[in-house]
Amino acid sequence: VIVAVVGVGLGLHEMGIWTLSSALAAGLLIAGVLVAFVTAAEAAVDQRRHGRVAELREQARAVLAPLLLELEEQTGINARELGVAAYRIRKPIWPFGKTRLERLLRLQLLIKVASGIVWRPGVGVVGQCIQRGEDVVENLATLDEQLASVTPDEWDSLGDDLTYGFTYAEFQRVRGKYGVVLASPMIKETPLGSRVVGCVSVDGPPGSFQALASTEIRALVAAAAVTLAAVVAG
Repeated sequence: VIVAVVGVGLGLHEMGIWTLSSALAAGLLIAGVLVAFVTAAEAAVDQRRHGRVAELREQARAVLAPLLLELEEQTGINARELGVAAYRIRKPIWPFGKTRLERLLRLQLLIKVASGIVWRPGVGVVGQCIQRGEDVVENLATLDEQLASVTPDEWDSLGDDLTYGFTYAEFQRVRGKYGVVLASPMIKETPLGSRVVGCVSVDGPPGSFQALASTEIRALVAAAAVTLAAVVAG
């Protein structure tokens, strides 16, 4: 829209139909140049990012596929009822943008309905896992029942430990879509310390909390997260 307005304005000025002051003409020209620069920069970043993400997804598949099979063997839960996914933190390119979580890959034999939530640090089990920097496991089917009678006015008074950072509207969208979720953070070690770069999550059916919350399963998922941390932050 800005480019169109600039083009029309400068075109009318050149044809003598509309007389612009020198300052306004210069302003239109600068606006056009800035928009062209931003558009070109976004296109270059997107092209580079697309290639990088495609590579990351293949590497994530090499880690998540064996993890799914191992989870089936260790827990006795049919792989058709399990799902594994890898997320990474995506910081905004431009000022005032919001940090979000980008799902690199999800492996699940039975496709569930999409949540419609833009995952971000602090929201959901995956978001809380990344915000806390530690593994988190929750029986969301039970949590749904506990929060079913909460009103919109009461919602804001509840802590993030209970609401998992969801707004009331977001909670209504995800209710009933998840059973048990376990998430383990991808932590990148650097000379200046450690930082969370993403997480690996596991979806299980209702009633699988005891199995997914076991020390052995947490360690299994954490090992996958360690492997992917080097890939994502590399």
